Amino acid sequence: MKQTWKRTLLPLTLLLALSTVLWAQEAEKPSSADDEAIKMERQANETISNALDLIDMRQEERGLKMLQSVPEMFPKSKARFRAYLAVAERLMLTRQYDLATKQLAYLADSENLDQQAEGLYQMGICYYEMNQFDKAFTALRRVTNDYPWSVYANEAYYYIGQCHFRMGRWAKAIEALEMVGTSVPPDSKGDTLGEIGQRLYVKIHDKDLIVLQSTQEKFVVELVAKSGDRKNVEMEALGKSGEYYIGSIQTALGKPNPKVADRLFLKGLDSVSVEYTDVNTQEGTRNVKRLATIQMVSTASGGFTDGAYREYTKGVFGNDKTTETLAEAFIRIKDLDRSTGDGRNTITARVYSEYKVVVEEDESRTGVMLEEKPEFVRRDTVSVTLTESAPHSGTFHGKVVPYIVSDDSEMVPAPGMLRVMKGDEIALEYEDESHVLGDEPRLVQARVKLLIGKIPDVSITTSKVDDQEIKARKNLIEAKIFLRLAQIHKDVGLNDKANDKARDGLERVEDVIASALKASLDRNLVEEGFSVKWDLLLVQDRLQEAIAVCRTLMQMFPDSSLVDQALLKIGMAKADSKDPGEAIVVLSAILSMPKSDLKAEAQFRIAQVLEKIAERDGKIHGRQPDLSRAMLAYKACADNYPSSSFAGDALYQIGAFYIKNRDYLRAIELMDRVMQDYPDASFLDRMLLLWGVASYRANDADTALEKFQQILTEYPQSPQARTAQEYLNSIRGAQ
Repeated sequence: MKQTWKRTLLPLTLLLALSTVLWAQEAEKPSSADDEAIKMERQANETISNALDLIDMRQEERGLKMLQSVPEMFPKSKARFRAYLAVAERLMLTRQYDLATKQLAYLADSENLDQQAEGLYQMGICYYEMNQFDKAFTALRRVTNDYPWSVYANEAYYYIGQCHFRMGRWAKAIEALEMVGTSVPPDSKGDTLGEIGQRLYVKIHDKDLIVLQSTQEKFVVELVAKSGDRKNVEMEALGKSGEYYIGSIQTALGKPNPKVADRLFLKGLDSVSVEYTDVNTQEGTRNVKRLATIQMVSTASGGFTDGAYREYTKGVFGNDKTTETLAEAFIRIKDLDRSTGDGRNTITARVYSEYKVVVEEDESRTGVMLEEKPEFVRRDTVSVTLTESAPHSGTFHGKVVPYIVSDDSEMVPAPGMLRVMKGDEIALEYEDESHVLGDEPRLVQARVKLLIGKIPDVSITTSKVDDQEIKARKNLIEAKIFLRLAQIHKDVGLNDKANDKARDGLERVEDVIASALKASLDRNLVEEGFSVKWDLLLVQDRLQEAIAVCRTLMQMFPDSSLVDQALLKIGMAKADSKDPGEAIVVLSAILSMPKSDLKAEAQFRIAQVLEKIAERDGKIHGRQPDLSRAMLAYKACADNYPSSSFAGDALYQIGAFYIKNRDYLRAIELMDRVMQDYPDASFLDRMLLLWGVASYRANDADTALEKFQQILTEYPQSPQARTAQEYLNSIRGAQ
């Protein structure tokens, strides 16, 4: 029966298999849309590569413009996120952190989780550099909470600690810095990679370890190297929960040495096993041995050095028939995992000479001139054997002699000599087979110039720039100077002089905008011109005209990153005017924008304006201000933008409102939530003070004492510390 059943189903099975194959073939056939998408991605990536090459060749402005064009030319490509990140990195190098955050915000739309994490991490660094620590906390905590497995999580903890350190919160800084190095992928199993010569960290999470806090027992794990060395590492509690423990030991190349307790000795391509006994598993099994293996590798580096193999050099001298003492090119490569024996090991690298092909300019070609990547042609290649400088050093030395020839056919006099000609470059290539950057071998490369006789004189080249662009940039710089002078005069009350300087600035900036639009100059010039113009108008208190300038920019460049900044400035200016209600209209325009990272602040400022209007009306009519609308606006800020730095401030305002209205239980509940959701906020000292006050008024003196003491412990330099001490003394005196 069984055989008959098989024979009966066989034709049907074959039919299904055949149809599946045909369907698969049809499905695998790329559509025209797929072809277009692949082509678009390739073109976008090529554009980015060309832009980065221009930047490497010190043509930063052209390269940056090309990078900025990628999202416009390829709006649906995945490569555009690489462009956003590259632009942000260039802006960060020039300390334009506010503009860099605009670029980094786009990475939130990427499907690549690593890009999302990197965008938030870099944004946190930008805010840190601008001393905007609340915003830095928000971005960095999102990295540690949403992407704890990423390489950026550990760095985020470091910058969180640095923010607290800069703010004088020593306990918080230590708590954050203790977490550096503890983030690992949650699904990390089996072999992981470690770097020989660096400190090796071991992290263990086990809820049973909580008992060690009461017993004061030492917790030790054993690390065993495959080459023979073994060391015990004492673990220390990480954080306050008692579930996490961490330990570390320095690794080094060398023979096993039991007398050295603080160093684990390894050899190249070694591995380390970590053994730990789980006393009681989640399944109820006792004394289960847990074993993790770490493959130790070394990420190689190398280049051309001086004769002592110490400092890297950027040029080497060549030799010819007249040279009496041969000048050598010295090579150093550091690759610890190639030190596999007890003697002096050897490795092999390639050294080659090459020259750049000179392409004559074709004057018949017209149109847009695109920078082409220079083409290099190899002239000669030699294989160089490098020998370890000492047993177990992992550093390898070698050398080659560059020999100048008259043409490529000329033979060099001896092995180990490299044929070169004037204008050549000499390059080094070494294949690093094992490293922490991935599974595939990587090329370690270095390049130097060939020097003949003496270092050539420095030459200065200038590129021709259109006269109109030079004039526009000059006027823009002068307009910015006049703007700064006008702001200074206004700050000290010299309004007439401020107006004069602003008027001079407006003359320049009007010329910039007109010239840029007429000659189709760089869009950045136009945007910067508008930005300076509305700032100058605000100095002169010409709010309506400043708003008109902003609207003009929105119509011309609806995707401009400066529009929301302008609206926010105008809104804040109106908030301080006689009619603050107009500020709500301006700030609401930011909320209606499709994409802006200032929406949370705009919503918070709207709530502040509503609170200001309510207090003004209360004074006019001689009654308590009706803050209900303001509280709803604060709540909208916290609910709609919970990840922003303004959400916590909004909740603080709501908490203060509850206490003012004697709703202490709701105030305590709210503050408990805030302390959990915003562990780094700058207002937590004030929140703890409110919590203590609310608890005391709710007849909970013990909690009140705890919160006031917490202020003194965690925020000793806070302005609230003195008040907290007074409350402590008062409560203790009454008990």
